[in-house]
Amino acid sequence: MKKILLIAVTCIFSLSAQAWWDAGHLITAVIAYKNLNKKAKAQVDDLVQYLERDYPYTNNFAALSTWPDDLKSEGVYAYSTLHYTNIPYNPQNLAIPVPPEVDVLWAIDQAKSILYSKRSRPVEKARQLAFLIHFVGDIHQPLHSTSYFNNDLPAGNRGGNDFPISSFGRWKNLHACWDDACGFTSDYNDINPYGEPKKALSKEDMKRLEDFAAKIMKAHPKKDLLGIDLLDQDFWALESHKLAVRYGYRGVLSVDENGRKKYIRPNDPVSEYYLEQGQKIAEQRLAMGGYRLAAVLNQIFGE
Repeated sequence: MKKILLIAVTCIFSLSAQAWWDAGHLITAVIAYKNLNKKAKAQVDDLVQYLERDYPYTNNFAALSTWPDDLKSEGVYAYSTLHYTNIPYNPQNLAIPVPPEVDVLWAIDQAKSILYSKRSRPVEKARQLAFLIHFVGDIHQPLHSTSYFNNDLPAGNRGGNDFPISSFGRWKNLHACWDDACGFTSDYNDINPYGEPKKALSKEDMKRLEDFAAKIMKAHPKKDLLGIDLLDQDFWALESHKLAVRYGYRGVLSVDENGRKKYIRPNDPVSEYYLEQGQKIAEQRLAMGGYRLAAVLNQIFGE
């Protein structure tokens, strides 16, 4: 079992609006790269150089995965609303706003269209490759699919950012907890931590990520993952939504001797039981995101 009590990282509070934190995106990308066919690998490796010219730290396919979040640290917020979709969790049946049409699902479609295009320039394809890698990771993070509406938050809780939790300083809200995969990826947050100047991934960094990705793939081979061959991002979002409700917003904190469950509520401390269940889901979603990203890129670049 992945240990629960991990050392807090210094950048936790600055990351509350991110998707998977860098570790989750990097691991998803490494899994994807390991599952690309030969032609697709050659094509994506060629595109990396076009982004690397302007952003030297994007030195390989995995490094592209965090670039859309890195833009925020450089003051570029034009793409900030493309990292999520807001499928409503609305148990009180409130009248709620219509979700925007321009969201992560729209952005994935746009990226795929440009990568398929014979007219788009290589530099634009490189940018859209980075967006696609990142956004496929985003939509597999359950809380990037869902906004919880209730009487206290009739406009929604911003994917759990307005769902405060007590976690001894590790995470200030439910969204941050899930961005850190409920602690599953915490040991890797030291690799190019958010908020610090970015550096190219080192051989040591890549070895750590590749070893971790191999363990995840061994634990979750493609043949064991229901629906893994479904490549519709709307389906991925619905998967994430169901998981967000069951394990996120209605996650179980404890079960007493009579089988009665205590469910998480705002300001509750997250329990070891809650984190254990969340880590299992997060590990599977990282695997599925990686496999599906590879399948999409294998389709785009062909064999």
